Amino acid sequence: MGFLGLFSKGPLTQQKIDKIAKLASNPFAQPDVRMREMQRLLADGSPEALRGVLKRFACNASGGIADEDEKKWLEDALVSIGDDALEPLRGFIGTEKQLTYALQGYRRITGDREAIRFFLEALLNYGPDDHRSIEAKLQLIWQLSERLDDERVIPDLADFLLDHSDDVRWAVMDLVERAADNGSLTDDDVERVCARLGELVTEEDVSLRIQQRAAELLATREWTIQGDAESLAPLLEETFFLDKKRYVRRRAKKRV
Repeated sequence: MGFLGLFSKGPLTQQKIDKIAKLASNPFAQPDVRMREMQRLLADGSPEALRGVLKRFACNASGGIADEDEKKWLEDALVSIGDDALEPLRGFIGTEKQLTYALQGYRRITGDREAIRFFLEALLNYGPDDHRSIEAKLQLIWQLSERLDDERVIPDLADFLLDHSDDVRWAVMDLVERAADNGSLTDDDVERVCARLGELVTEEDVSLRIQQRAAELLATREWTIQGDAESLAPLLEETFFLDKKRYVRRRAKKRV
């Protein structure tokens, strides 16, 4: 029996939806209670009810295995609903932080190409300067990492090398390295990436961890940097230098 056959008391009011959604996303409720309430919202099937059931993704219930099982079950249920779940999913993905199951569900419904388009749109809406959305940006980046061969991904990710968060910067450098390894980077991609990496290795207000990673990436790949800087940031000077052709080079180790 489908969700629409489980309950037959007519459409839910917004007040009722809010009440049911609160119980469905209560981390201290019993699993069978949360499941029952999720089924009620899914059976209603309205956009408002689907937005309500998505709140389950935003809470972490006690008992890690049960929590993951419930979220996976909800992901599968949303996929079975199909296109009618997309608008509520888009709203959730654009505003919440715990996105993994919502992103997976969206991708399964739409397919890779549309999912990548929307994930990039959501990421760009946050932008590199938003310091309140670090976790959401990381989850979007991890989803994008599965399709580095898509020509839209690296150009849009490049600006996030200058993100407010070091964790986001690091994740994007991971993806740049993977794209370089598998031959996905175009000449334009490299130019765009190097412009941002050049800022990381020459500006003084960047953490040493990020500067070292960026310098290693530039030196290993033998990519040149742009700009007018004549030297690297002071924190890098003991290990790296900028040569006349604007390559980042490792300094030879001093003999003891």
